[in-house]
Amino acid sequence: MPQPPDAAEDYSNEMQPSGHHHNPALATIAVYKFAKAALSILSAVVAWRLMNPSVERAMHAWADTLPIGFSEKLLRQALQQVSGIPAFRWRQLGLVSLAYAAVFTVEGVGLWLERRWAQYMTILTSSLLLPFEFIAVLHHLTLLRTAVLLANAAIVAYLVFWTMRRHRRTS
Repeated sequence: MPQPPDAAEDYSNEMQPSGHHHNPALATIAVYKFAKAALSILSAVVAWRLMNPSVERAMHAWADTLPIGFSEKLLRQALQQVSGIPAFRWRQLGLVSLAYAAVFTVEGVGLWLERRWAQYMTILTSSLLLPFEFIAVLHHLTLLRTAVLLANAAIVAYLVFWTMRRHRRTS
C-alpha cells in the first residue's frame, strides 16, 4: 500500500528491502504479540500434559525430593492448586490457550506487515481484555500482572493515536 509522501517522518530511517520504511513501534508490538503467542502455546502444552494423572503424580514425587525452603513451599502450593482439576478442564484451558495463540499470531503478523486491519483488531482485542486484567491486578497485585496491564494499555493508546493520525492524513 503506497504511503503518503509525508509519512516518512513517522518511520525510522531504516529502509526495508521493499523500499518501505518500517515503523519500529509496530514492529515492537508485533514481537510482543509473538511472545504472547509462544507463551500461550506453552500453556496449552502444559495444560494437556497435566491431563495425564501420572504427570501430576511425578510432579508431586519430584516436589517431595526438594529440600525444604521458600521455592519448595511455592511449588507445593502450586501443585495443591492444580491437583484434582478434571481432565476436561485442562483440555478446555489448552484449547482456549491455542485460540489466544492464534489471535496473537494473526495480530503479530498483521502488525509486522503494518496492516491497518491488524491495528484495529489489536485495539479491539486488547481493549476488551483490559478490564479483566485490571480486575486481576486489583485481586492479586503482582509485578508481572501490572506490567502486562500497563503494556496492553500503552499498546491500545499508541494504536488509537497512530490510526487516528494516519486516518486524518489520508482523508
